[in-house]
This record gives sequence, structure tokens and C-alpha cells, in this order.
Amino acid sequence: MKLRKIIRIRSVLLAKTGLRIGMSRDQMAIGDLDNPVIRNPLTDEPYIPGSSLKGKLRYLLEWSLGGDYILKAKDKHVYASPDPKDPVARIFGLAPENDQKALEIARERGPTRLLVRDAYLLEDSKRELERTAARGGLYTEIKQEVFIPRLGGHANPRTTERVPAGARFGVEMAYRILDDLDEEYFQNYLLRALELLEVDGLGGHISRGYGQVYFLHPKKPWDAQEGLPLKERLLVEEIALGA
Repeated sequence: MKLRKIIRIRSVLLAKTGLRIGMSRDQMAIGDLDNPVIRNPLTDEPYIPGSSLKGKLRYLLEWSLGGDYILKAKDKHVYASPDPKDPVARIFGLAPENDQKALEIARERGPTRLLVRDAYLLEDSKRELERTAARGGLYTEIKQEVFIPRLGGHANPRTTERVPAGARFGVEMAYRILDDLDEEYFQNYLLRALELLEVDGLGGHISRGYGQVYFLHPKKPWDAQEGLPLKERLLVEEIALGA
């Protein structure tokens, strides 16, 4: 097994509706937001963790394949396929069970193929969002919501922070090619997962209108890409390795 090349995928992720990827709250003070977004601790800017993006891509691919992936998910277990050619395990990685057979399968399968970087706001998008500071937080909006019990009772207001629609993040991924099967899986499975992400969504509260995203080619005009096939909205470069 030898690394042949790396496929680098770059794109701009456009939030078509408000985007919310939350952070945990260990402590809350009076006047704090109920649901803040995750931020870079050095710059205080909201960002998309690579783990959130990669995890959602894996989830969508698993549910599209069905079968044992879904049966194990209902038991709250990750499906550890005994097949070293399993596409999900190959692309996204899988920690082997602590037994000899699982270790042999893991060695035959090889390393995780997909690497997903954290996605940060583009500079022009940050400048646009700075104008929203008077109406919300830093680079975000504060959405007022009300929870009304269906069986009666008092309405409960809550505040939710989210990145406004129109924000753009720079996305970068790297996909390792070790054999011909990896080439096939890139086309048949990874691109499918990216397409499913646009149909489904990213982050929290998707069923309530949040999280609709759309990929844009970083070197083409934004307004000319609506409706184009996904492949035409990704900048895909092959990085060949020396012999």
C-alpha cells in the first residue's frame, strides 16, 4: 500500500439560511445567550469545525447506503464493517475493535482517506457581517424565538445565535488516493455525500429552517453558479507524488 496522490478540494460554503453550530455552555450568566455559536477563541469569529462537516458527510452517506449502517445507528453503535473495502470506513476512518481479526481488517483497509479542515469566514464576508453588529453579535445575528407548549401553558422566550444567511466560509479537504478503488469511491461516494449535504443541511435546527448550504467555486463569480452541477462548483486539484 502506497500513497499515489492527494486530491485537494477547495470551495466556498455559502450559508443560504442562518447557520448554527453550537458550543457547550459550562456556565451561564444573567443576560447570556441561551444558544451561542462556536467561535475561534483567538479571533472570536464563528467558524465551521472540520469535525462537524466531516461528521455530517459521514452521517448522510451512511443513511443513503442504509442496511447495517442504520441498524447499528438505532443501537447507538457505529457499524464496524468486516469488509476492508467498505466505503464509509475507507473514506471517513474507523477505529478497529481490540481483536486480531479487526486489526487485520484495519491494516488491509489502510488509513483514513478524507481530511477535512476547519472552515473560516472569508475576508469579504467578514466585512459584510461587521455591518450586522448593531443588530446582533459579532459576525452573527441573535434570533428571538418563543416555545409555546402544545398542551397549554406559558410561552417561553429564548435567544439563539446564528451566522446570518449570505455568510461564506472557505472549505478545504484532502483526499488520499492509495489504489484504484479510492478513485472510484471519490466519484461515487464522497461527491454523493457533498450533494446530500446541500439537500439536507449543516448544523442545528435544520428542520426549522436553519443550515441550508451551497458550495461555490472559489474562482468563479458567485451569482453565475446557481443551478450548476456540484462538480462545476468545486475546485479539484490533483497533487501527484514523486515516484
